[in-house]
Amino acid sequence: MNEKKLRKKANLWIATAANELNEIRRRWRLTSNRQFARAVGMNERTIAKLNPKQPDSSLSLETVDRIYSALIALRCVYITDEEMEEEYRRLMESRIRIAMSVAPLPQAVKDAVADELQSRGKQTGKC
Repeated sequence: MNEKKLRKKANLWIATAANELNEIRRRWRLTSNRQFARAVGMNERTIAKLNPKQPDSSLSLETVDRIYSALIALRCVYITDEEMEEEYRRLMESRIRIAMSVAPLPQAVKDAVADELQSRGKQTGKC
């Protein structure tokens, strides 16, 4: 495998994170890096690494976790009371999508899932 392909594969989670957080920013109407950085208490340069068109590979997963922690706490500021639970669910699903893109599942896990689904009589699907 060439270096460019390896680098692209390794940065898949960063692209996923950039897209997920961009969607949240639009939903919360925090469209500028300055607004979003202030809201989550981070440096604008760090937030700039989340550009969906050109995500920066130096972004750390820990930084993404800190952003999500801040977003969960800030729901009461940016989201109406009626939508708080729904927004919490959206944030959790968004973070899980990032987690799922960090690394491919080991073959042993894929095999265990396939075996379990087969024993339950399911042809395809997810647990």
